[in-house]
Amino acid sequence: MCGIVGVSVIEGTAGQPAFDGLVTLQHRGQESWGIAVVGPGGVRVRRALGFASRSACGDSPHDGPVHDGPARDGLPAGRAGRVAVAHTRYSTTGATVPENSQPFVHEARRIALAHNGDLTNAAELRARLGREGYGFRSTSDSEIILALLADTGETSGPAGRHFVDTGPIVAGVARATRVLRGAYSVVCAVGDHLVAFRDPHGLRPLVAGFAEGRAVVASETCTLDALGCTEQREVEPGEVLVLRDGRQIGAHRVAQPAPRSFCVFEHLYLTRQDSRIDGTRTGATRVAFGERLALESPADADLVVAVPASGVPAARGYARAAGLPLAGALVRDEQVGRTFIEPDLRRRERKLRRKFSVGSPVDGARVVVVDDSMVRGSTMRRIVALLRESGASEVHVRIAAPPLIAPCHYGVDLVDTGELVATGRESEEVCRIIGATSLAYLSVAGMRHTLGSAAGEGLCEGCITGHYPTRVSSARDKSRLVPARTPRRTTAARLR
Repeated sequence: MCGIVGVSVIEGTAGQPAFDGLVTLQHRGQESWGIAVVGPGGVRVRRALGFASRSACGDSPHDGPVHDGPARDGLPAGRAGRVAVAHTRYSTTGATVPENSQPFVHEARRIALAHNGDLTNAAELRARLGREGYGFRSTSDSEIILALLADTGETSGPAGRHFVDTGPIVAGVARATRVLRGAYSVVCAVGDHLVAFRDPHGLRPLVAGFAEGRAVVASETCTLDALGCTEQREVEPGEVLVLRDGRQIGAHRVAQPAPRSFCVFEHLYLTRQDSRIDGTRTGATRVAFGERLALESPADADLVVAVPASGVPAARGYARAAGLPLAGALVRDEQVGRTFIEPDLRRRERKLRRKFSVGSPVDGARVVVVDDSMVRGSTMRRIVALLRESGASEVHVRIAAPPLIAPCHYGVDLVDTGELVATGRESEEVCRIIGATSLAYLSVAGMRHTLGSAAGEGLCEGCITGHYPTRVSSARDKSRLVPARTPRRTTAARLR
């Protein structure tokens, strides 16, 4: 999941807009955040555990700086640089520890890198790089990409300009792309350039936007909108963009064409409602999912209740198609983040207990509860119990997504199928587990029809169908890159 931002400006500082953009992507990760600013004096970094907005303002006693240099106003003191990258973390490889916070930095090469996705051949590449002399500081697969890009040859140009000839940048990305497998959307500051590239399947999102004197690359269009970028485009799968002084100076295809396989879970849940995918706001797409669900699985009920906040669009669509009133019976504690992306089970359960409450009575009502997806079932079980305690005579559950039955190998923490409530279970059994009167999901065919994909073309549906666009390993473990012993750190070796 993760959220990444890169900013290049022609004058002033790139640090502040990069941080402002990062806050718009907080829904994509809440374990840690970081920002790196590249200026004449080198790379300055600030990284911290927790929410970016809270950490930067010093509001959380548990969140604090974990890396380099004095900070001022929550940003690196050397933030006058014209290139910056930022990252908010949701872990799929590596534990939630300071060493795994991004951006990762190679000081000698003046490279700062932020990555969204998951590499399926990370263990193989890490072992190979380790044998050739690279010493890793983290257990994140993202540092592997930095190790590959650090092997780009001479980085200094005339008068201190780095990569005046953009050839080494593009060549370095092309070399990396030849050996990387899986999902990777990347932004990196390389000297005074901002570089962005994406895996050949386009598994994870990446967009670019432009305003006067400013170029921005980010995970979602909501960031581009917030930073005033009126001209926007997608970074194409297998493409590398090179930007400098607030404008695009190069766009190169560096990977062989591959079938486009954009993550369907971005449509269903991950992306913010005001962001656009293929020109359509995801909020509108989720309304359409709800309308389709109402046609496929009507319920004999009195009212529709939305699960706030991400389930509201689907509930609105369901209510409209079913001709039922939409009631705001559930209240969400806004201080609780997304419990789905909370990596610690005990903290997730504790947050869940205070996440929802009933704000208006449902005495004697037959209720349809609509949510955008159901993963572990714990959230819905809690909601059904709350509504029954508040007097609902029936609680019908409708999920505006197909059942999630298989692990994700590309950057969403759906690893242990034992946690997925729908794996190996019919809907009737899941219905009993969550305590509902009835349960129905949006069909795969209905989802595809709504997205305009008759056979799933252009989508990765691995978590729904168990079929993946690349070769994957059946074994997944967040700690798979933890070495038996820490190797000696040296300079990056070449990987051919």
